[in-house]
Amino acid sequence: MLDSLKPTMTQPEVVHCPDGHFRKAIYGIGPYIADYPEQALLACVVQDWCTKCTAPANKLDDDICGRCSQEHTEMLVEEFELGVLWDEYGLVVVRLFPPPFTNFFPRADIHELLSPDILHQLIKGAFKDHIVTWVHDYIKAWHPENEPNKILDDIDQRIALAPSFAGQRRFPEGRGFKQWTGDDSKALNEGLFTCY
Repeated sequence: MLDSLKPTMTQPEVVHCPDGHFRKAIYGIGPYIADYPEQALLACVVQDWCTKCTAPANKLDDDICGRCSQEHTEMLVEEFELGVLWDEYGLVVVRLFPPPFTNFFPRADIHELLSPDILHQLIKGAFKDHIVTWVHDYIKAWHPENEPNKILDDIDQRIALAPSFAGQRRFPEGRGFKQWTGDDSKALNEGLFTCY
């Protein structure tokens, strides 16, 4: 589908612009918007590994990591066996699968083109999986045995007692529900700032 654009990605094309002037334009592929599972598939990355940086899945907070790139991936594929690529670098390299479609276009690296999945990576990931878990662990680490449960119960009670307000969701059970949707995360975000 994008093959017709390939010639104009290297050779400029004269274009009549909306301001009336003619300019030489070179085209490129813009951001690719997808949910995380599709991003991982496109970037040939193992689930739970980052599609943007080279940090291992269990050390995402480390400062010692670089940016993922097509060039880096190709270099790793030449140097290491499949098992090492999977375990050490989080790369899915199966000879039967084609490389990312962007490999065949100039100046198009799939790792640079992927945009964040707002629901899963920002709303649910940053809030639920990071902040809520961090606060829970922090409370447990800094208080004696029975105290963390009392504090967490107090937080649940405050969330449950948030007054009814137009456009605001209520959580009568507090934060203790099994399946968090994106709407739940957004509403709890707003609710927590309202009740404190």
